[in-house]
Formats: sequence, C-alpha cells, structure tokens
Amino acid sequence: MTILSAWRVIVSSRSGGGKALNDWPKIANMLKNKRIAFSEKITDHAYHAIELAREAVREGFRKLLVIGGDGAVHEVLNGLYSQREVSPSEVTIGLIPVGSGNDWSRLHAIPSDYDSAVGLIAEAARYTRVQDVARVDTRMDGKPYCRFMMNIGGLGFDSEVCHRFDLAKERGHAGDRQYLKSLLTGFFSYKSLKFRVDVDGKEFYRGPALSVALGIGKYCGGGMMQTPEAVPDDGLIDVTVVGKISKAKFLRKVPSLFRGDIYKHKEVTHTRGRSVDISAAPYSYMEVDGEPVGITPVHISVIPAGVQVVSNL
Repeated sequence: MTILSAWRVIVSSRSGGGKALNDWPKIANMLKNKRIAFSEKITDHAYHAIELAREAVREGFRKLLVIGGDGAVHEVLNGLYSQREVSPSEVTIGLIPVGSGNDWSRLHAIPSDYDSAVGLIAEAARYTRVQDVARVDTRMDGKPYCRFMMNIGGLGFDSEVCHRFDLAKERGHAGDRQYLKSLLTGFFSYKSLKFRVDVDGKEFYRGPALSVALGIGKYCGGGMMQTPEAVPDDGLIDVTVVGKISKAKFLRKVPSLFRGDIYKHKEVTHTRGRSVDISAAPYSYMEVDGEPVGITPVHISVIPAGVQVVSNL
C-alpha cells in the first residue's frame, strides 16, 4: 500500500449547525494558500465520519484533518479504532474547530480563528504530540458495546441530558435551544442514583451521586472543568464524583466548574487510575465526548499514547 503524504479532510456537515459545511470553501482556500496537500470528504449522515476515517486509512492516508467539533473528532477517533490496517497510534488527527462546545480544541489550545488553526496544520510536524485514549465498554440494547474516548465521559446527570438531547435529535429537534431545554428538563427531573466506582480494582466511591466524570481531558460543556487536573498524556483517567447535593446548592456552585476549583467543595471527591469500573442502581446512561453510548455497568481503560494529534500546547 502506498502511504500518502497528503491530508484527508473530513468535513462534518452537521457541526456548528451546518457552519462547518458553509465555511468549508473558505477553509479550503486557506489550506491551498498554505500549500497544504489534501483531498476532502463530506459527511452526509450521523456517524458517517467513522466510515470516512476507516476508508481514509485503507486508502493510505495517515493524516486526518477534521473540519467540525467535538462530536466529529470523536467519530474519527472511533473510525481509527475500528479498522485493522494500521495501529491508530500511527495516524495523526488535526482539527479546524467549527463546533458548538469545542472542548477538545480548547484542551489543545487550538485557535478558533481559521487562519491560525490552518497555520498549525501547515507546521504539523512541529506541533504533533501524542495523547491517551480511553476504551469504554458498556451495554447497548442488552448487548456489549464499545466506544473510544478522546476527551471526557460521564454518568448520572450529564448522561441524562445527553440521552434526552439525543432522543430530541432523532425527532428532528436539535440546536442550542433544544440542548438548553434538555439540560433544564434533565436537571430538574433527575434524581441521584446510587453508584459504585472502583478504580484500579479497589473501591473508591459507593453511595448516591449527582454525576461521575471521567477525563482524559479536562474541558466539557463549552469550557466547564469537571476533571480540572487531567493531563492528556499521563497514562491515567481522572475520576470526579459529585456526591449527594441539593439542586439549589449545586446551582450556586456552577461557577466553580468554569473556574476549575470544583475540588474544593466537600461534596466532590476525585482520584485517577488506569482502569475504572462503575455500576449504578438501577442503572445510569453513559456519555462519551458528548455522545450517548449505552448504560451501566461500565468498564473504562486507558490506552497510553493512543493517537497522534496536532496540538498547540
């Protein structure tokens, strides 16, 4: 097989409410002006980026440039990990952020303006580093299900919101307004579940909890930091449990999520490890990189240096 030096660009037509597709001609001209060789593919349905990533690797591409947001990066990663042509760690993922939350790009300090982001791609050899990946095993429709995580996953309240939003999208309702509706409905209707969290084979937490967050990265929800001390290449998963807390008190503490000092609150406990097992009574939904991926029980394991990325860190 011939290994191609060019980038395979994957344009997510759904990212940013269609903004990625609308802005693609402008971004393409910037890539050409920087003499960056590429060929593009445009998604036309949900999870299409998974297929396109697999196809690109089969064709000999080892550099994948995503035009989109966190969900598109998540799909491309899962495309890499569902092919057998080459080790995923031999492939580089770059991103021009055109999403809503853009939390993964925030983690790697990728500029939001297109020209600067394209500049990183033009000097990718200088800005490429490795980051860890997490394998997440859950249950979906009564069967074992696996997804790979680039940034952050969660259970409890967070995953309830993602589940509600996903159901709304299936009915044709999406966008920021629908997400806000899912967030508010999920928050006021959610009742704390009883969780057991084991880290590296030892019990870490048992009891009622509002949420359990698991981070390779530290940003989610447009800049919130549920795992503020996570390092993307330390070979560990950061775990944050928000225990039993009244909704009124939680709302007062929301600013802590954006300041990164959530760990100062007594209801919050945290640790890190190489593997995590979580169960809930009766069960909890699980979300990974903002995507619903099944229900408990959940097993999460880290893959150190699992993929190469273009990063401005």
